[in-house]
This record gives sequence, structure tokens and C-alpha cells, in this order.
Amino acid sequence: MPLLERAPLLASLTASMDEALRGRGRLVLLGGEAGVGKSSLLHTFARGLPPTVDVLVGLCDPVSTPKPLGPLLDVAAALGIEVADAAYTTARHDVFRGVLAALGRRPGGTLLVFEDVHWADGATLDLLRYLGRRIDGIRALLVASYRDEEVGARHPLRIVVGDLATSASVSRLAVPPLSPEAVRTLAEGHSVDTAALHRRTGGNPFFVSEILASDDGGALPGARCGARA
Repeated sequence: MPLLERAPLLASLTASMDEALRGRGRLVLLGGEAGVGKSSLLHTFARGLPPTVDVLVGLCDPVSTPKPLGPLLDVAAALGIEVADAAYTTARHDVFRGVLAALGRRPGGTLLVFEDVHWADGATLDLLRYLGRRIDGIRALLVASYRDEEVGARHPLRIVVGDLATSASVSRLAVPPLSPEAVRTLAEGHSVDTAALHRRTGGNPFFVSEILASDDGGALPGARCGARA
């Protein structure tokens, strides 16, 4: 499925990466509803980076008890750090310092992605807060994606976002739904009422693609859980 109407977002991510490669690290908080294309956006962005930039991706999972520092565990070996038991002891802050130091040692720059941080545990959110306050000065871009409809007023991530609101190194990006024109483009070759398709899907790319794949212009997929991002 082609990536439509995302050029401004790609340009913003590229500008943040350019700043990071000049030694002014950045944290980008990337929000959007499930299925709107956050992961596709990040994959496209990562593919366009110079080969000297290391790309590391850690995932948060929708489990009842999230694994402490789960996304960091996914990238710990690549960073050359130890994470075991750090979520439970005062060693956690040593790990945080180790992450910052490891990112700072990578001369080609790093894109570090934590996906779905609305599912993150408290230790991961503490790490986001820690890095957001200290990432300026290293050659790294950290992108944390989340479903904004999952982050209510009392959600722990909301507190972290508020704590980082005044940091010059932190920015927020929102991935919007597709316009009727973009849905019409995606539906070329399909016998569907594109205006009705847009109304029924709200311009959500995942829903649009699922309906077009099923050749059923009148029914939505049964659940949003099919879309990771």
C-alpha cells in the first residue's frame, strides 16, 4: 500500500535526524490512532537514512503485566549494555546512564525507535523521561510511537509527555487519517463508493486497505487489534 500524504511528517523526522547527526539529539513523540500508519511511516523513514546510521527498534507488547524495560531489552545487545534486574533496583539509573553513553559512542548516529509506548511499563517511561532531558548533545534520534486514543488524562505516558513539554529537544508529531482524495487514490481499480469508504473508515489506512483487499466496500474489519500501529 503506497504511503500517501506523509511527506510533511517524513520531512519533520528528517529534520530531527539532521539535527541529531549534528550532535543535537532529539526525542520525537509520534502519536496517532491504531492503523493510521505510524509503523509504515517509520519504516519508510528508516529506509531513507544514510547507511552509517544504526537503526534499532524495541517493541512494547499488549500484555497484562508488561516486561520491565521491554523495548530496551530488544536493543540491549546492539547497544552493548546489560539490563537484567535493572527495573527492580537502584541499578536502573546506572542502566539509563549506560544507554545514554552507548548512544553517544556511536559515531554514525542512531535512530532508536520504541513502538507502542502506550503499553510501556513504568521503567520504560522513566527511561523516556531520562533520555528526553539529556539527549541533546549526542548523535541520536529517539522516536516513541503511541496510540493517542489509548492515552487518557490519567495515563502514565501523559505525565511523561507533560514533564517533557518544555524541553527543546522534544517534539510531538501526530499522524492524521487520510483525506478523501487519498482514499480515492488507494481505491483506484476497485468498484467502491470512495466517499462512503472514507466515511466508514474515517480515512484510517488499515481499514481502507482491509476493505479493498476483501472487495467489500460496505463492511469494516471486525476489530482494531489487527493494526499494530
